[in-house]
Formats: sequence, structure tokens, C-alpha cells
Amino acid sequence: MLTCLLIFIAGGLGSICRYLVSFFIGSFVKTSFPLGTLCVNLLGSFIMGMSFAFFEYFLLSPMLKITLTVGFLGGFTTFSTYALETTNLLRDREYKLFAFNILTSNIFGLASVIAGMSLIYIILK
Repeated sequence: MLTCLLIFIAGGLGSICRYLVSFFIGSFVKTSFPLGTLCVNLLGSFIMGMSFAFFEYFLLSPMLKITLTVGFLGGFTTFSTYALETTNLLRDREYKLFAFNILTSNIFGLASVIAGMSLIYIILK
């Protein structure tokens, strides 16, 4: 139960940080491109990579690892998890799974957004 509470708190903090980073970037750079989201995804992926290596090297508390990665970074950006898992497939020389994950996550992820939007548009017409 404590683990769930820590993930909940860290996830909330990660979400707030995501909002603040996106808001900060959006207040300085006016563009229709989702630059704030891109920066959050890249920063989250960088922190995820550092965390993975750090926890692998130092073998610290599993609860601390879960709180930071699942909680904070999960709230900050789930893209970092996708990036880490995909990188690990490449590192483990699982080339087919690496390519499959990239193609399916991106193609079907975009298709799922379009399908979800289309369903609501159909229902609301």
C-alpha cells in the first residue's frame, strides 16, 4: 500500500512538472508545433536513461526506483518508458522486436488516436 501511495504522490508531482515545463516553454516560444511536449518527452527520456543506469549500477531500493520511474516519470511522460524499453530491446540485440515496437507503437498509437476521435465525432453527430 505504501508503494501505491508513493507512486500516486510522485505521479502527481511529475504531472505538475510536465505542465510547468510545457507552460514555460510555450510562454517563450510561440509555435503551433507541440514544442513543450517534445521537450518533456526528451527530458523525461534522458532522466529515465540516467535513472536506469544509476539504479543498475548502485542497486538501490526497489521502492525508490519504482517511485521515481513509474511514479514521477510516469506522471511526467510515459514516452520515457517507451524509449527505455525500446532501447533495451536494441541493447539486447532483439532487432525484430525493436523494429516491431517502434512501428506498432507509432503507427497503431496514431491510428488509435484517430479511431478514438472518429468514434466520438460519429457519436456526437
